[in-house]
Amino acid sequence: MTIDNQLDQASETESEVVANTDGLMMQLDYAAPSQISQVNESSDSLSEAQTTEHTQHVALFAQLNRSEVNFHGKVKSPLVFRDSLLALFDVVSSDYRYVPKDRSAYTVFMQMRRASSNKNLFTAQRDYFTWLFDNDPLAFCILDPIIQVHEQGVSFEVFSRDEGCYAQLTLTNEIFEQSAEAILGTTSIDYSTALFNGIEKIRDHQQTILDIGHEAVGLQLLETMPETAEADTDSTVTTPTVKKQIIEKRINVPKSWVRALLQVQSAGQLPQDTIHLDPIALYNVLFELRMHADIKGKRRGLLIELRPQQLPVIILEPFDITVTSQVSQQQKPYQGQQAKLIRLWGRRRLSLLKRLLPHTDSVSVSLLGQGMPSYWTLKGQGFHFTFAMTGFSQANWSQSLNFDLLLPKRPLQNTLAAIEGLSDSSKATLDDSNNDNNDEHNGLSVLIKTLENTPSTLEDLVKSLSADASLTSVPVSHSQVQQWLLSGTQQGLIRYEIATQLYHYRPLSQVPLDMAQFAYHNEAEKQAFDLIGRTDAVQKFTVETVAVKGITIRADIHVEEDRRTYHSQLQLGDEGLVTKAECSCPQYLQHRLTHGVCAHLIVLRLRYNQYDPNNTGNDSWHDTRVLSKRVPSKRFNQPKNKKESVQVASNSSLMTLPSAPTLDLTALAQPAAQIHATTSDKTQALTAQETAIAYVYITIAHKKITIEQTIGDKDTRQQLVFNQPAQAKAAFLQHIARFEAKGFIENQGV
Repeated sequence: MTIDNQLDQASETESEVVANTDGLMMQLDYAAPSQISQVNESSDSLSEAQTTEHTQHVALFAQLNRSEVNFHGKVKSPLVFRDSLLALFDVVSSDYRYVPKDRSAYTVFMQMRRASSNKNLFTAQRDYFTWLFDNDPLAFCILDPIIQVHEQGVSFEVFSRDEGCYAQLTLTNEIFEQSAEAILGTTSIDYSTALFNGIEKIRDHQQTILDIGHEAVGLQLLETMPETAEADTDSTVTTPTVKKQIIEKRINVPKSWVRALLQVQSAGQLPQDTIHLDPIALYNVLFELRMHADIKGKRRGLLIELRPQQLPVIILEPFDITVTSQVSQQQKPYQGQQAKLIRLWGRRRLSLLKRLLPHTDSVSVSLLGQGMPSYWTLKGQGFHFTFAMTGFSQANWSQSLNFDLLLPKRPLQNTLAAIEGLSDSSKATLDDSNNDNNDEHNGLSVLIKTLENTPSTLEDLVKSLSADASLTSVPVSHSQVQQWLLSGTQQGLIRYEIATQLYHYRPLSQVPLDMAQFAYHNEAEKQAFDLIGRTDAVQKFTVETVAVKGITIRADIHVEEDRRTYHSQLQLGDEGLVTKAECSCPQYLQHRLTHGVCAHLIVLRLRYNQYDPNNTGNDSWHDTRVLSKRVPSKRFNQPKNKKESVQVASNSSLMTLPSAPTLDLTALAQPAAQIHATTSDKTQALTAQETAIAYVYITIAHKKITIEQTIGDKDTRQQLVFNQPAQAKAAFLQHIARFEAKGFIENQGV
């Protein structure tokens, strides 16, 4: 068990005590639960004679305490509409966190089993769900999606329970036939289980109507007053009154959930490598993941090999299965200048996209780096769906800290609250700030007013803000406008759409967020960022990398307030997770990690993020470089003769493939002209697809260099010793260049 999982268990025990203070209270009021009803298009009720003319009416009830948002239209493609909303529900309800065995739950189950032995099935099931609701109420709780009606269509945003997935669905106007003018705005919708079950029943032969608003047609309840006696001449006839049915939800949203949501939205604007895939390539990845279970103790990453002017290759660890896309003509080679090997985690979450694959025309992937969030954009007729794997979850504090350094410093106050006077504390803080902060708030406020009118791209925003007379004191440039956009996204005011590269004004909540609550995870992280900013806080920092085993980080953390220096040590595994942690501070010596991670370990992790192994001025002479290359595999069983390897029918265009550990479905979709090739060419092509990954570990330790090569189960080892550390360092760089000249790609690590 890693340190991150131990931290997650410790936080769960503490959350039971401070459940009311550790989250952000959010109140959501709806007129009724969102549902699907079968009504006739011309009447409010469905008669028996008109059962064949009914339509599916999808009623999404918006939040009552937000501005009114209205949308009404007929759906032209019901199947695309159904599968996209179901995929959205799969993301918002997903939870991929590791759940360890809990013997206490088994004990309670046995007690309930003995207590309900004489009860019928209905009574026993009711008692179980009553106990589960009282002890674990969040088991049924999912946070309602954020919906925005804009000029291009309707957009939905969701974030998973484990903080590991983010999805953004946009249904364009191309898929709707609108009968009334929509009211643009942002709100939340009630996404209930009944709505999910109703959406599953949508069929192509039925007409589907989408209705978004506070109240839907035919769902008001009428209440009639009792009639008075006939002798009572003073009585008056009362008219029926509408009985309001308000559903109120009080959800204690974790602050970490909101903070991670804002981070993932902001990270979409950072520099990234974009690759284009064919939908069949993504299908092959999901197929191989479904056919191969994860092996305990082995790598579980998704490697993406990028070479300049070549098609990207996806490799599944530890099976070394390669997936390429060579069917679509719209597939573009990688346009970068340098070869890269990027490892992603959380690959099982890609199975949430399986519903949309039949309707997808193109797939593009935006990569931020090793272990960082990746954005998978699926485009089809009438929709585009952006799915983000964050690379971290609630338990993985190490990767979360690594992700924090990519983004600029989070603002400690909300721009709308400070300028419009919505918060007295924020307004007082703004008055005490310097002129630079005032200019930033002024520029962001003008940018928000521009986005309120119409969504815009970065180039259009630069042009419009350059011509604005109120920003004469601030030089408007691409970098300055992008900084304002990042600040607005971190405050929950702006939404960035990767598929169209448009910026939308979308307030996350009806009340501006208090940014001081989302600046840091806890007080230990706040203290760690304060210590990392000091010049003499981190002393004797060393990094030692051992092949296969991981990375060991050591340093002395000096705290001036305590007048003491603490010795901290971290050990990172292959996937960047913390496998061992030690510190000499009183918190760790007394409680270990049961009360959370101390500030000194966080400082050590942040300092490692700033470590550059290529810097010759580093005091540490311990470093390891990992290089890899795909080579032909020799461990597969070769066929005895050519007749068994390839069989080509004379009057058929379908080729029978030989038995291989990987079924490449792209070969079946090749044109007929390419299939009628010689037998020897086909044998060479199939043999070239059977590849394995060769790893080279080059380690330098002061005056000694160790070179280890691993191909499958075979290992070779070589050691070189030099007289001076500088000579070893020069030879270390020469060996790296030698392997790169042979086609190896350096794996940068985390």
